Amino acid sequence: MRGLAGDRFITRCLDVYGEYSRQEWLLLDQLTKSGMTVVEAGSNIGVHTVPMARKCAPGLLYAFEPQREILALLIENLRLNAIHNVKVLPSATGAEVGVAFVPPLDYGATNNFGGVSLRSGGDGYEVRVQPIDDLQLTQCGLLKIDVEGAELATLRGAMNTIRRCRPILYVENDRPEHQQEIISALSEADYNLYWHAPPIVDAQNFNNVQENVFGQRFISINMLCLPAEREMIVRNYERIDPQNWRSPKGR
Repeated sequence: MRGLAGDRFITRCLDVYGEYSRQEWLLLDQLTKSGMTVVEAGSNIGVHTVPMARKCAPGLLYAFEPQREILALLIENLRLNAIHNVKVLPSATGAEVGVAFVPPLDYGATNNFGGVSLRSGGDGYEVRVQPIDDLQLTQCGLLKIDVEGAELATLRGAMNTIRRCRPILYVENDRPEHQQEIISALSEADYNLYWHAPPIVDAQNFNNVQENVFGQRFISINMLCLPAEREMIVRNYERIDPQNWRSPKGR
């Protein structure tokens, strides 16, 4: 895998631990099946795209990534790993067709390039916003959404696909201003919801490095969302009551 030398989290984890967010991947590994169509909104450099594509082959994975510099690394990482079943889309995802702006960034500096939120205007460069429904998929087994604050808009632009294909959803939901709306929307779509809060550093990492180079425990706040009509046994995950819930701690 290639990354950005100054990337504070994803590339740093790959450098030190040989992996990023092991617990997240272990769950995605269970959810991804051979022949499945997968959609990933927010692929970044492909740290989960590469193994998901391997797992779902010969199925197709649609990878959305709007940052040009990150997109180039994603494409290179797919090439380096001989992945040929990914359709890369240089777009953001949202509720309707439009444009968004990637803020001005120095990709040679130190930053969290996996945490970049797009803007509705201002400085930066313009990228296309594409609803997932525009893919007009006839099947979709897994929809993964990690789009730094645009999760609610992305879900709104994917609701026809969700109703038609009934995929398993794995959605980041860490913005307090949107958490209830996301929970309500997916509950109303007849999904059972569970919190999943994996740490980005796992003691059982590939390189067996025990030191936490970040000095504190960072987690992702995600939801595992399962179609209510499917009988799936879920163990060790906190069920979300749409009317009475509490978000996992951010750190």
